[in-house]
Amino acid sequence: MNASLGRILIVAAGAAILASSALAMTVIGGPGDQRLARMDLRRTHDLQRIESEIDRYAERQGRLPADLAELAAQPGLALSVADPQTATPYRYLPGAAGRYRLCAGFDTDSGQRDAARRSDSEVDDDWRHPRGEFCFEGDASDSVAQGDAPDPVEERDASDATEE
Repeated sequence: MNASLGRILIVAAGAAILASSALAMTVIGGPGDQRLARMDLRRTHDLQRIESEIDRYAERQGRLPADLAELAAQPGLALSVADPQTATPYRYLPGAAGRYRLCAGFDTDSGQRDAARRSDSEVDDDWRHPRGEFCFEGDASDSVAQGDAPDPVEERDASDATEE
């Protein structure tokens, strides 16, 4: 009977190990899923860096760069402007009044991935994305010149006018 009990315990332990492994694979995904998630995280970090550099460029130049090549050509700047896996350039769509879009193709849905982990995301909520092509909205309007409109005339008070 002892041999029988030993076998039952071994089978039960094996079943518990298999069940916990299956649960772990479901929650965090397999190695392939993890690789895809890491690539998406890198894409997101690339886009965050591009956004920062667009904002700096707009502060210095008073306008948005025409394209990512112009942005990346700045002296001393090493900027990843292409997908690390496919080498496809990220899309940058400058718009009016300092607004722009940054686009990339993603292999995973960051919201589902973060929900499955049930932990704090490695990515800020502003940078969550679905699977597939997705564009983030950027805004450098505070740094971009708003056309040739003259500066508003300052009101002078009456005491200033009488002193002239």
